[in-house]
Amino acid sequence: MMVFYTHRSALWARTALFALLATPLWGCNPIDQRTFDPQAGRPPRVAAPALPVAAPGKPAFLQIIEGTPEEEYGPAVEKAAKLALSRKSNILFTVQGIAPMQKTPEAERETLHTLTQNLVSPVANHILAAGARPIQLDMRVSTDPTVHSNMVRIYVR
Repeated sequence: MMVFYTHRSALWARTALFALLATPLWGCNPIDQRTFDPQAGRPPRVAAPALPVAAPGKPAFLQIIEGTPEEEYGPAVEKAAKLALSRKSNILFTVQGIAPMQKTPEAERETLHTLTQNLVSPVANHILAAGARPIQLDMRVSTDPTVHSNMVRIYVR
């Protein structure tokens, strides 16, 4: 009879030990691929396309059309840049050169190169002369079918 109780006690002890050890695991999630990477198995999200430099309706800070003499626009650009820097010292100047569309890619490349050399770079130099740091300049050139002559638009942010 003693063996029966010993055997029954051992069985009860094993059951109690199992219940004691398994109880904390009943509320756990099973280990799967998302344990280490929460995005595993989900389709990738496509990033939203970049917004254009100027939202529709947002006017440019300054606009300079090709053909305007540098003696005329230079002091005006420097004065406006100094005013903007006095109001916000870490302002970003986006200098965007815009040219009309061309018939061939080679003609478009040549037009954008000429625009950069003759108008965008001098405007940027005047902004730097006003006290802006080089990191505060974002220079771009592009073509636009709605414009009829080369120009530079300066946006601030």
